[in-house]
Amino acid sequence: MYNAKILDFLLKSTSNISVLNCSSNFEYVKDLLELITIGQFCDSEIDLGLICLKKVSEKNFLIVDGKRRILSLLLLLKAIALFCDGSKNLSDKSAYELSTNILSSIKLNLFGLEKTIYDKIMNNEPISYNEKQTELYRTLQLFKDALPQMDIEISSLMDLVNSLKVNIVIVDKLNERDIFYSINKDLRNLKQILLIKSYLSDLRQGELVNDLYYLFNYKEEIFVSFFKAYLSPKFNRMISEDNDVYYYFVKYFDMIKKYQKFENISASILKTAKLYRNMYHAEFIDADIRNMFIRIISNNGRDTYSYLLELYEDYENKYLSKETFLEVCNIVNTYAWERSKKSSLVGEYFDFTKMTHELNEVIYNESTTKNTIREKTSNTDEDIDSID
Repeated sequence: MYNAKILDFLLKSTSNISVLNCSSNFEYVKDLLELITIGQFCDSEIDLGLICLKKVSEKNFLIVDGKRRILSLLLLLKAIALFCDGSKNLSDKSAYELSTNILSSIKLNLFGLEKTIYDKIMNNEPISYNEKQTELYRTLQLFKDALPQMDIEISSLMDLVNSLKVNIVIVDKLNERDIFYSINKDLRNLKQILLIKSYLSDLRQGELVNDLYYLFNYKEEIFVSFFKAYLSPKFNRMISEDNDVYYYFVKYFDMIKKYQKFENISASILKTAKLYRNMYHAEFIDADIRNMFIRIISNNGRDTYSYLLELYEDYENKYLSKETFLEVCNIVNTYAWERSKKSSLVGEYFDFTKMTHELNEVIYNESTTKNTIREKTSNTDEDIDSID
C-alpha cells in the first residue's frame, strides 16, 4: 500500500481503467464536493481513503474498490470544464484546459447503460430524458448547479482536486470479486445477481443466471428472494439479508459441484425456481392453494417461503397431501397475519425457526424426516430396477 495523489496516479500510471463486471450501480459519494471545498480551511491533506486496484498490464488497471470515488471525481472535472468553457477569465481558461486534458488522458471502461451515459457526457453528445434520470447524469447536474454558488475560485478548487490523496492497494494475487464483496457487503446494497453471474462466468456457466433472470421477468428482487428461500434450508438458517445471498450461493455451489454435474445442478435449480415463481405470484391451478397464497402475500409473508418452498416441492412430488400442505400454509399465514398486526402471539421472543421444526415433526410423523422419506423412495426404485 502506498499514498499518492489520485490524479497523478491516474495520469502517470494508467491509460485504461476498467471496473469489475459485478460492481454495483454508480452512486454519488455523499458530501464529496463539500469534503473537497473544506480542504481550503485545513492544513492537512484531503484523503479519500483506500482504493484497491488489480494490475492487468503496465498501463491497464481494474478497479476492485473505489469506482464511485473515481467516477465522481471525473464527473466533477467534467462539470468544471463545462462551467469554464467559453469563459474569458484566465484562471477559468486554465482550469478548463487542465480538466479537459485530464479527462482526455484517462480512459474509463464501464458496462451497459453506465458506459453509454458516461461516454455521452464526456463526448458532449445528446442525452435522452430517461438517461437524465440516472445517478450518473444527476451527479453531473449536481456539480454543475453547485459550482456557480460556491464561495471559492475555480482555480483554487482545481488546486484542491489536484491535491486529493488516496491509499492505493494492488491486489494481484487475490480474487478481486471476493475482495470487493468483503469490503462493501456491510456498507451498502450490492448487486447479488451480478456477483453470482461473475462467479458462474468464471466457471463458464453464466447462462444459468440469464435463464433465471428471464424466468423471473427480469425482476432482480424476485431473483434474490428466490435464492434466499432456496439456500436457507441448505444451511438450516433463515437468510434474511440480501447481501448474504452471494456468500451462501458460493458456499453451496462450491460444495455441490464436487458431487454433481453442472447440468444436473442447473436443472434442479431451474425446476425449483419455476415452483417459486408460482408461489411468488400465487399462480396455481388449484383454487384452494391459490387463495391460500394470496392470503400469505397480502400479509407480507413472502419471507416464509424459505420454509414453504421445500414443502411445496414435497407436495408436487406427492410426499405431502394437499390437506397437509394447506394446513401448514394456514398456520404460516396465521403467523404472518399476527406479525403484520404486531400481535402479542408473535412477540419479541417468538422463534419462527423453532415453529418450523415443530411443524416438520408433525408433518413427517415426528422422527421421520423428509430426507428419510426421499431415501426410502429412492431405495424402492432401485429395488424395482434390480428385479426388472
